[in-house]
Amino acid sequence: MLDKIRDIICGFVDVEPEEITEDSKLTTDLGLCSLDLAMLSAEIESEFGVGITAKTFATAKTVGGLMDYIKGIE
Repeated sequence: MLDKIRDIICGFVDVEPEEITEDSKLTTDLGLCSLDLAMLSAEIESEFGVGITAKTFATAKTVGGLMDYIKGIE
């Protein structure tokens, strides 16, 4: 799952996939803005069938938190 999320995130920011870890913070470490998060949400919904809200991004601040959310829904 981490590899898929890395690939999705790399489509929005200029970061090498290897630099993205479960501890990477979506906004401060990876530089995702609110528009990026909205597009990321659409990509995650398409890939995993899980809808992500702005509130979810507020609580799942890291890649690992996002993965935990997706695992909990699947």
